Amino acid sequence: MFKKMVFSALSVAVFSAVLTSPIQATSVGGQEDHSLASARWSSDEEWIRKSAAVPAGWVVIREDLGSKLIKNTAGAPYGEELRVSKYSPVPQGWVVLRDELAGRVIKYVIGASYRTEFNVTKFSPIPTGWVVSRENYDSKTIMNVVGAPYGTRLLVSKYSPVPPGWIYEGQVANGKYIKNLNRY
Repeated sequence: MFKKMVFSALSVAVFSAVLTSPIQATSVGGQEDHSLASARWSSDEEWIRKSAAVPAGWVVIREDLGSKLIKNTAGAPYGEELRVSKYSPVPQGWVVLRDELAGRVIKYVIGASYRTEFNVTKFSPIPTGWVVSRENYDSKTIMNVVGAPYGTRLLVSKYSPVPPGWIYEGQVANGKYIKNLNRY
């Protein structure tokens, strides 16, 4: 009985050591299951201590016993999606599409054309140049207004940010009106 318990504890310790070893981290990054598009924009992944701060522009891909795997998001193409840890920071220009049991899915939205819309989670950040067009109980729809013609007037959600170059024109029961004064 004692031999079985020692063997079980020893095998768990060895298995845990293999999962968190630096050798595994480099072999995971070198596998060919990543798409060529994602490999082009960034392949920078690093293992750091669990207590270490995540640098700006990086996300937490997964967490193990005492460490976390982070990925650099610099240079991401428009529309890139990443599955990240539940408590990963969301870099500037990224939105949270959905929360999942073990994490969440984020998407890079910089480069979208005027009037592109995405349904995001209620607490997703809103990138500069985007407005909240509709809100539901647990989600909101955001719309890109960069590139709107001069003088465009939009009805947006009451709590939507007013993008740079736009002005607040008035409030109605179901939202507020904003007007574009940018000449692109």
